[in-house]
Amino acid sequence: MRTFFLSMALIAGMTSTAALADQSISRPVDLALVLLTDVSKSVDDREYAMVKEGYQKAFADPQVLEAILKNSKGVAIAYVEFSGRDEFTVVKGWDVLTDAASARSFGEAVAVAPRTSSGGTALAVNLRKAADMLTADAAGASRRVIDVASDHPNDDGRSGPVRDAAVAAGITINALPIIEKNRMVPYDGHLTYAVQQWGFEDPVAFYRNHVIGGPGSFLLEVRDYAAFGEALKRKLLRELISSPGDDSSETFASAN
Repeated sequence: MRTFFLSMALIAGMTSTAALADQSISRPVDLALVLLTDVSKSVDDREYAMVKEGYQKAFADPQVLEAILKNSKGVAIAYVEFSGRDEFTVVKGWDVLTDAASARSFGEAVAVAPRTSSGGTALAVNLRKAADMLTADAAGASRRVIDVASDHPNDDGRSGPVRDAAVAAGITINALPIIEKNRMVPYDGHLTYAVQQWGFEDPVAFYRNHVIGGPGSFLLEVRDYAAFGEALKRKLLRELISSPGDDSSETFASAN
C-alpha cells in the first residue's frame, strides 16, 4: 500500500522541463546533479527493472551516503527519463540530499516510479534539455553535472555541439554507456563492435568524443545491465567527492 501511494504521488509530481523552470533550487548547494536516464524502446522491461534497482541500491549504499554527507551544503539532484524528442520527464527532483534519510527516500522514490516513455533515442535534444535545467535552476550550485546513462551507440556527432555549449556554460557531463547489445564481430583482422561495420565509431569512443566534457569529466562502460548498479555507485562516488576546478583526465572502466 505504501508503494502504491508513493507511486501515485510521483505520477502527480512528474513534470516537463518547462514546468520545472520556475522551480529553481532554493538554496546554495555543493553539487547540482541531473541523472539523465535513457528509457527508449531498446531498453526492455527486464533491463529497466535492473536500472531502477540500481538507483535504489546506490542511494542506500553506505559509501554513497558518506560521500553525500561530505557535501556540507547538500546535493541537489533530479532523476530524469528520456527517449524521443518530446519525451523528457523529470520524475523526481529537485531534491536536496543532506543526510542518509533524504538519500534513501530519493532512491526509493525513483525505484517505484512508473516508466514514462519508450520511444526512440533523441540523445542530443534531451542532453540540451538537461543542460537547460542546470542553467535555469542551479545558478547557486558550486558544481553542475549531468549524468548520462544510455545504450545509444551513436548519433553522427549531433551531441558534440550540445556538449560544447554545456561545457561553455560551466556544466560537466559524465556518461555511463551500456554496450551489452553491441555484438562483437571479426572485422579487419580483429574483434570490434558491429556498429563499426555500419560506418560508426566504437560506442565508447562516441561517448568520449561527443558526449562527456568539462572539468573532471569521465565515463564508465557497462557491458551488462546486471552491472549497472555497481557502475552507478562508482560514478556517484567520483562525482560526489570531486572539487570545483578538478581537471583530472578522462578515465575508462568496465563494470562487468
